[in-house]
Amino acid sequence: MTAAALLIGFGLGAIPSAHLLALAVGHNLRTEGTGNPGTANALVVGGKKLAGAVLLVDILKGFLAVQLGLALVGSGGAVAGGLAAISGQILNPWFRFRGGKGLGVAGGVTMAAWPLGLVVAVPFMAGTARLMGSAAKGALLGLAFYTAATIAWVALDLPVGWGIDTGVALVALGLGVLLITAPKFVADLRRAT
Repeated sequence: MTAAALLIGFGLGAIPSAHLLALAVGHNLRTEGTGNPGTANALVVGGKKLAGAVLLVDILKGFLAVQLGLALVGSGGAVAGGLAAISGQILNPWFRFRGGKGLGVAGGVTMAAWPLGLVVAVPFMAGTARLMGSAAKGALLGLAFYTAATIAWVALDLPVGWGIDTGVALVALGLGVLLITAPKFVADLRRAT
């Protein structure tokens, strides 16, 4: 059943929702702006309404992947499905395995698996990006903080809210989110220098 959670999660993540939403309002995120099919490019190319719609659908994809994995296998399936959804977003087969950056989907995954993590990680990531003047630097520091927070959460035996069990599943989630999403932001930093 874990394989089913992985396949369903990857399939949900790989739905080219940002691209389809942009096309519906007359834009092509693959050829306009940065060429990245994600929320940040949707904001630049199509404005706040398009970016909001893209982010909402990405969050929903991550949330559903976790919920379906949880229903199929439990906490392990939730983590597998969620991480697969993030991977599907980033390694999108519709775009020759070059998709978005995965943060919107990761937000939905976190909302479903470790909702109190949103309260911890999102303000830190946003504040760091603003202070550093770089979304990529802020994201990388935020992702490292997110991972460290999962480890601290388990060590302190804090509640997750609803979602997955604390313990190995939560640490696996933190490490997985970092390892899957960080390479895109590292590549952004390399291009910027």
